[in-house]
Amino acid sequence: MRTHIKRLAALGLALCLAAGPAAAQEAGPVTGIADPVASLVVVRNVIDGFIRPGYAAFRQQADATASAMATLCEMPGTDSRQAAEERFGDLVRAWSRIELVRFGPVVEDNRLEKILFFPDRRGIALRQVQAILGTEDQTATSADSLADKSVAVQGLGALEFVLYGTDSETLATPDGAFRCAYGLAIAQNLAAIASSIDAAWADETGITARLTAPAPENPAYRSPTDSLQEIVGTFVHGLEAIRDLRLNPAMGKSAAEARPNLFIFRRSGLTLASLQGNFDGLRDLFAGSDLAALLPAPQAYMETSIDFEFANADRTLAGLSEPLTDAVASPQRQALTYLLIVTGSLQDLFDAQLSPTLGLSSGFSSLDGD
Repeated sequence: MRTHIKRLAALGLALCLAAGPAAAQEAGPVTGIADPVASLVVVRNVIDGFIRPGYAAFRQQADATASAMATLCEMPGTDSRQAAEERFGDLVRAWSRIELVRFGPVVEDNRLEKILFFPDRRGIALRQVQAILGTEDQTATSADSLADKSVAVQGLGALEFVLYGTDSETLATPDGAFRCAYGLAIAQNLAAIASSIDAAWADETGITARLTAPAPENPAYRSPTDSLQEIVGTFVHGLEAIRDLRLNPAMGKSAAEARPNLFIFRRSGLTLASLQGNFDGLRDLFAGSDLAALLPAPQAYMETSIDFEFANADRTLAGLSEPLTDAVASPQRQALTYLLIVTGSLQDLFDAQLSPTLGLSSGFSSLDGD
């Protein structure tokens, strides 16, 4: 694949030179602008090798979770409850790998917020989920009617509270019938959302066509540069989200100022698994895209630098243990601090070094307004 992209880049440059000096100045890696043809090869790599498999895996795990919840509701008990918890863990891991791809079908119809309402700085989700459980709101036990409610009560965070929050032990008994019915509705709603996203990416005439065949009449992707910008932005803004939404709020400036309850998935003990999924997803996205093949020879070292920092993140995460809520005030805090440094280094590599080398800009912050 690397050789194929380099050949395409050379062909693109040759065509520009044949057209004259002005055309050569507008395109080609010699000026720091990624070759248009090779850029679209990278975009196609991302779609076929990462995005489609990622959403397919999320759909499969959502279906499995809904099935496990149905079994739990039909036959409450310790084993069925454990099975539902295990499927939930698999679902969180599948979502964490793909969740930093924040463009396309997932951002339509508030799907992103419906899947995961986070961060929740004012505790909206907790209050609304507890209200549903406290009043036994029957409209929350149907996936169809639940889909019309607040995004805060229909995603992974709500399902985590059902499975792990106050009084969740009742799920193993007939006393947890309403709680289980609500959890089943959440799982079924998530499965429906996952199926819609998966289908939208599978459609060659939808988002895939817009990305791989950009055109002036397309407001989002008018050129190959726009499409490539979307892919590189996933790294820039994804790493920003890990740093500013996943780590910094919970860690605080010191152990004394830490707020560990702000860690995502803390009730289920899946904080670390979620972080690992985020980094694994970005690492595999970078490797599978062959984005580094677009780099001019003098800047080819960036690939090694990026691989090195992803390896540092993986090694650091492997040395951490749950509950991560205890880590912020323990010797593990040092490892979390180092993870922040690595995250910042990775973001700098993509934002301040790789992006301008390819003639791209990071654009607005994906966290603006949060």
